[in-house]
This record gives sequence, structure tokens and C-alpha cells, in this order.
Amino acid sequence: MSRTKLLTYGILILSVYLFSCTEEFHPEIDSDISTLVVDGKITNAKGPYQVRLFRTADINNPISINPQEGAVISIYDDKGNSDSFIETSPGIYHNLTTDFRGIVGRSYWIEIQTSDGKKYESTPEMIQPEVLIENIYGEETKVIQDNGEYLKGVEFYMDANSPSNQGNYLRWEYKESWEWHSPYDIPKTDNPSRICYLNNLSNNIAVFDGTKQSKKEFKHLSTRFINDNEVKLNYNYFLDISLYSVTPRNYQFWKILQKSIQNNGGIYDVIPSDAEGNICPCDDKDSVIGYFEASSVSTMKQFFSIADFDMKFAYSPDECDEYPINGDVTEPDTTNVHIVRTEAKGNITWYYVRLNQCYDCNFKYSPKKPSFWP
Repeated sequence: MSRTKLLTYGILILSVYLFSCTEEFHPEIDSDISTLVVDGKITNAKGPYQVRLFRTADINNPISINPQEGAVISIYDDKGNSDSFIETSPGIYHNLTTDFRGIVGRSYWIEIQTSDGKKYESTPEMIQPEVLIENIYGEETKVIQDNGEYLKGVEFYMDANSPSNQGNYLRWEYKESWEWHSPYDIPKTDNPSRICYLNNLSNNIAVFDGTKQSKKEFKHLSTRFINDNEVKLNYNYFLDISLYSVTPRNYQFWKILQKSIQNNGGIYDVIPSDAEGNICPCDDKDSVIGYFEASSVSTMKQFFSIADFDMKFAYSPDECDEYPINGDVTEPDTTNVHIVRTEAKGNITWYYVRLNQCYDCNFKYSPKKPSFWP
């Protein structure tokens, strides 16, 4: 298998693992290749820091990922300090020393030895000067869709700046949480709940090249779009953004990964041969893909609600729409759905049902209010 083809598949697997893609993809490449994939970082924020190791499995099956268990991982800096990682769950490792912390201007790398004795290491990467988030805000807007129609919603942005005027390359991600109210009031459990709390992680890659800006002030960086068909902004909505100041190589890696996910063309057409991470095998016969990132980070959290916007949002989500079930084919399972009404069409009885979670949200979501909630 060519280096480019192997690299392409590794990046694809990394993107599936990081962003939980549900669309299956079946590349026509050798099925006996098992590639180590590495994902981890150290920042100037308090640890512990995490490294995830997994391996590609049988490529002829739907994309499958096996955790790499039993590895030995160590981290080093350019001042002679080091720390070790322990496996806290299959394929997930955290460092042992809580006071081992990334420092701006220092370089860090990891060394990995898998359970079969194979060794890998990352090239040293220097933590870049901080770029600090100044504020987060939402603006009502319209976005044009592929069909030419406009979709109304709220776009969330952030502004940031570099106190040292040195930060050039940025990457950011978000966590979101929102309050869900079941739109219909018919108890379905012994302890019914009409209010639950949902959480979600960003499922896209966001990067920015600020090298052309002489003054390192970054305005209007888009983070999240919520359209008016969603219910997330009907009550309280929580947005937690992490902004990383990264190296040029790190930026390039994520930029290529972004293109491989978002480009509408063939995946093999958008992965150039130089789209490599910073993990290297000690034996040239081994294969590895991924990145161990050393970066500074700035975080900001903020709540929003319907009162912050003039726009009206959907009262009920699409998942709570009624849908028909042919009674001659199957009977509705009332442990999962509520029968709203029935309709006889000839000799066939049609059941119009709605998911039980639309009446009692703890069928699917947690009614426990998060500790950070007001």
C-alpha cells in the first residue's frame, strides 16, 4: 500500500473516531493493514492530559476501531522533565502527575511502546503564546443552503486577541448543553420528567490562519450555528469554547483533516502526500497516523436564552413528529411510542404514533441538572 493511501485511510479513521460520523465508508484497500492512530495533547491549562490510542481493524468491514491496550507512554519536555501515563479505560491514557503542566515556550513530545514491543514517538512541539477569548455572542442571521433556500438561525461568534501579539494559528472546539422540555404532558414512567438536560460536543473542525494580521486581534470567529427549526434556544443554552494557539504544522494537519471531511469530492483527491501528523514509528516498517499536540488554550463559558434573541424557535423537534405504522405489518410497541390516534383505511388500521420521550424526556435524556447550571 502506498504511503499516501495509508495516510488517507488513517486520517479518515481519526476523523470518524473524533467526530462520531455515522455514515459508513468502505475504502478499497488492503484488509490486513492495522495502523496505530494517536490522538492527544498537552496545554498550559491544568491537567491531567489525555492520549488515546486505537488501531484500524478489518478495512473490508464497516469502519471499526480497536483500542490499543497495554501501552507504555511517557511525556518529556526540553528541560529534562518527564511523566508517565496510565491506562484509565481501554485505549485511553492519562498522565500520573497532576503538577506536570505545559508551559508556553517549552517543547514537549511523547514516546509510546505498545504491548507487542513496537515503539513510536512524536516530534517535539513548542507551546505557542496564548490567544485569549474576549467574548462570545450570538447574532440572528440567514445562511444559504445547497438548494438555494435560506435557513434562519443564530450564529455564535467569539472575539480573541494575543496579549503578546504573537499568536498566529488557531483551532477551536466547543461543548454545548441545553434545557429540554418535553412538549407533551402525558406521564410514561413512574417518575416522569418534563425537563431534561442534553450535552453535545463539536462535530466539526475549526481553524484559522492569522499570519497576515499584523495586530493579532481576531474578530467574528464562527463557532456554532443553531437554526430556527431546533429547540436548543427555547430555554437555557450553555456554550463552552476552547481556543488553542497551535504550531504551523499542527494547523496544517487539522486543515487537511478538515478538507477530508468537508470536501464534496472524492476523499483520495483531497489528501496530499504531505498531510502528515507528528507521530513517527521507530521501525520504518510500521505505520502510524495522528498527532500529539502541544498548545496554549483559552476557555470561556456563557449562557444564552430565548430572551437574548427576537427570533422564535421550534416548539417541538422533528423527532417528536407523528409518524404512521401499518397495523397489518407490525403492532406499535407502546414501551417506545405513544399512540396518538388510529385511522382505518380499508381493512388496514394505521397507527399514528409519537416517541415516548416527547412526553416524558427521561426515556432518553438525563433529568439531572448539571452542576454548572444556574
